[in-house]
Amino acid sequence: MVLGLGMALMFLPSFWHLLADGLWTTDEHSHGPVILTVAMWLLWTRWMAATPGTPIQPAYPLAWVCMALGMVMYVSGVALQVIYFEVGAFLPMLAGCILMLDGLPMLRRLAFPLFFFVFMVPVPGFIMDPIGGFMKGVVSAAADHVLHAMGYPISRTGVVLQLGPYQLLVAEACAGMRTLFLLEAFGILYLNVVRHTSMLRNVMLAILIVPISFAANVVRVVVLALVTFHLGDEAGQGFLHGFSGLVLFISAFVLLIGIDTVLRAISRTRGTRA
Repeated sequence: MVLGLGMALMFLPSFWHLLADGLWTTDEHSHGPVILTVAMWLLWTRWMAATPGTPIQPAYPLAWVCMALGMVMYVSGVALQVIYFEVGAFLPMLAGCILMLDGLPMLRRLAFPLFFFVFMVPVPGFIMDPIGGFMKGVVSAAADHVLHAMGYPISRTGVVLQLGPYQLLVAEACAGMRTLFLLEAFGILYLNVVRHTSMLRNVMLAILIVPISFAANVVRVVVLALVTFHLGDEAGQGFLHGFSGLVLFISAFVLLIGIDTVLRAISRTRGTRA
């Protein structure tokens, strides 16, 4: 109880600041609250599902090391106003609390929820901006080729698509790091829920989430472009713009499940032959 209260007093103001007027209000980091909610749910359900009556063996030395690391990161982040350290300190502090309460066996049991929290930590701009800019450029070029192959009058200048009388800017929310982070996070969550026994298959699917995210982003940009071209700019920027985000994630998960099905079929075929 005391540890939980201490964690709440330390990090609730940080999370509230991020949610109210901080990085979580921007397109690049708006996935943070979603990841935090899912990770907390995973942590709580798996902690509560622990076998009752299991002997508790607190690992105090390792717990204090984790807490000391978290405290250094937290104090440095608050003093220097570096939100990445301030929020990142949540992970070693939480690991320290788990070690102090239930020891290494519980930490191993909760390893995936702890890892999942990593996706909520804001990524520094000097890492986010170059990768996000590259992704927008590649997605714009791919959407240009797809629409051109479909016979639409389209031209491209950087990340700006000229489709007939309409000019569309491929923004961060449509093809940036946010979607890559969110799709990577939930792709890994899918792998954890499905619990494949083949490590090679898990690694392959985790790597393939990146091109899957790219393909889903291209689908979203193409859909928005077609909506704007046929229904007008107001439709492209209104409800259907937000709905296209749902199309993106549906496309990504259909591709992920489809690739997983193919890999499963290949694995079964090889097993039968063996």
